[in-house]
Amino acid sequence: MGIRTIIIVVSFITTSFSATYALTAEQQPLSRKGEPYGLLCNLLSHPELSVITERTPSFGWIVPENGQKAYRILVSSSAAAALKHDGDMWDSRKVKSSQSINISYSGVPLEKGKSYFWQVCVWDNSGKMSAFSEIQRFNTGDFDKQRRWKGESEWVQVRDDNDSLIWTFENRHPIAFHAKEPRMFSMTTARPEVIFFDFGKAAFANASFTVYSPEDKDITIRIGERAEEDTINRNPGGGVIYQEYPFHLKAGEHAYNLDIPRFKPHYPHSQAMPENMPEIIPFRYMEFVRDDPHVTIKDLKQHALYYLFNDSAASFHSSDSTLDAIYDLCRYSVKANTFNGDYAASQRERMMYEADCFSHQMSHYAVDREYAIARYSLENMIYHATWPTEWILHIPLMAWADYVQTGDKSVMERYYDDMKPKTLLALAGNNDLISTRTGLMTEEFCKSIYYNSKELRDIVDWPQQGGFGGVQGETDNYDFTTYNAVVNAFHYRALVLMGKMAELLRKKDDAKFYRERAAKVYKAFNSTFLNPSTGYYVDGENSAHSSLHANMFALCFGLVPDANRLAVIDLIKSRGMACGVYGAHFLLEALYDAGEADYALSLLTSRSDRSWYNMIRVGSTMTTEAWDTKYKTNNGWSHAWSASPAHIIPRKLMGIEPLEAGFGKIRIKPQPASLRQASALMPTIRGDVRASFDNRDDTFVLNVEIPANTTAEIWMPLISDKYKLTVDDAEKKGVKIDKYVKVSIKSGKHSLTIKKSSI
Repeated sequence: MGIRTIIIVVSFITTSFSATYALTAEQQPLSRKGEPYGLLCNLLSHPELSVITERTPSFGWIVPENGQKAYRILVSSSAAAALKHDGDMWDSRKVKSSQSINISYSGVPLEKGKSYFWQVCVWDNSGKMSAFSEIQRFNTGDFDKQRRWKGESEWVQVRDDNDSLIWTFENRHPIAFHAKEPRMFSMTTARPEVIFFDFGKAAFANASFTVYSPEDKDITIRIGERAEEDTINRNPGGGVIYQEYPFHLKAGEHAYNLDIPRFKPHYPHSQAMPENMPEIIPFRYMEFVRDDPHVTIKDLKQHALYYLFNDSAASFHSSDSTLDAIYDLCRYSVKANTFNGDYAASQRERMMYEADCFSHQMSHYAVDREYAIARYSLENMIYHATWPTEWILHIPLMAWADYVQTGDKSVMERYYDDMKPKTLLALAGNNDLISTRTGLMTEEFCKSIYYNSKELRDIVDWPQQGGFGGVQGETDNYDFTTYNAVVNAFHYRALVLMGKMAELLRKKDDAKFYRERAAKVYKAFNSTFLNPSTGYYVDGENSAHSSLHANMFALCFGLVPDANRLAVIDLIKSRGMACGVYGAHFLLEALYDAGEADYALSLLTSRSDRSWYNMIRVGSTMTTEAWDTKYKTNNGWSHAWSASPAHIIPRKLMGIEPLEAGFGKIRIKPQPASLRQASALMPTIRGDVRASFDNRDDTFVLNVEIPANTTAEIWMPLISDKYKLTVDDAEKKGVKIDKYVKVSIKSGKHSLTIKKSSI
């Protein structure tokens, strides 16, 4: 294969915009029969757009459908050498292995500030050698740069295929502007002075346009996120965006950009746009207000800013149009809220929080084959801790998710010692539980978790206080005490995951310590918070109140004894959506993991004002910060921590999850509930997984496509005690487990059917 060429023209100067690159399905093929494809260098699908600061980058690819028994990697010092298959930097020779991810460079030492070219071929299951893959360029950065914190990624410049300098990040893909034309415009006789434009979706964006004016003239430009028919809502409420900008026109026809005032950070780690880029603000609508009908507008474009994103990487369609709309809303929200090149969402804050990042991270994995932005956000948050107690405890969750998705242990290896204090063991009392109210938050402790303030505060959910008209907050009237159930549920989960990471890193003493400590917390949690008379959990030590949160987090993190599961689930189901958009992520996880698919689907597709559908109904095209403005007075319409259905639907409803880190073994365990049909495409590091089902009264049909060099467990819903199971038209017995029949399959396309039988 030749060297792939992507023409990239990116302009970050403040006086003009240029067209930007856009990946197409042809550039990101879904499958190939011959050579390896989907190349990754240091987890970057387009390393030519970045610089890599690792001396020994890693390589990965998707195995073609005939499998892989061996591989050969070539790394060349020039494009010419690569075209000749001359691995003058590294020729791995034939390596007998099925490994196709996380293979470390092992050649002549790379130099900083250089471009290199790599390719790979494989030998399939029959021993036949494939053609070489496409040739992928990667750039090296400064290996020796002094950094303020490990993992810091700064703005740098690289040359594109036209030898033009573009701005990008170290070890991450760049952000870039994408031009979009309006979907409609309107001029009415009732308001002849106003020209109204709708771009279809809100985005963090700027705008360019050409205006003819017969003379020098001042006009007004309005932008906003909310409209009523063909009029921007000038009082949208909460944190919903509406802005007016006075604008001066010169006589004649001229091209202009919208002059948006610079964002001023108001929070400790808020991020401002670099001066070499135009300012942005989220908007969907624009209005031009003029007093002269001869003033005309043309070539209007919204320039949406976001991280590299492959729109064809994931999809979901079902027999429920509401569910489809919610998935699309959440999937787009993941994309639109990467305008900083990390997970610093929300116009008001533009800063990262651990919990926000974790939710965004999990959703991003499910909608694009992208890992670098999640990894950078994790690395950043390790050294920039925020104030909620539970947020600190998300760091082990984020690191574990990175490993599960990529199969790469490098993050846990690099940050293991930095993550240990994030379990908050320093806040543990003699009762084995942690608390922020017992005087243990010393200056030394705060430094150990990289927190630059004096105290943490338990959060449970957000907002803690309500919105308009005395509406309650999102904590289900949580009773905050000295020792709280939710904080300690997170503490338990962090200990469990640190133990798993210690074991993987062969730190036997640490692994034993964390296992034993987790067992102590499990015992203390249940002796302190489990109410023996009701069978479910109270909010805190000596509390009489049992909130949704105390119970759903205990269920989600595996703290509920088998004897109490039904009572806890009944309590959870009695509360409805008595949590915020953040808590809903864990509520749905807990419900699906407990097999409560019917109730979980009812929450996903609810049309109440505490639902994702309500976000669509009020007019937002991104997920909102809270369910509604009445629940949070400054509720914004651009917040990806609310986008959890983007991963809950493929992972839990469709049931596509890894059984091994890096998706070497996959489980597909659909939980359709009342849903009649559904199909999903979900990317993984090893390739695309596809699943579709037809759910009838007496028959369940599941079609799957499993990437090469992987295997899968398929869990078919048990529709009757007497059944007939077929796999690719061959009858199989399977293994009954609870309400499922499990069968193992190899990679490729398969059709499975389970029918009610009278025999």
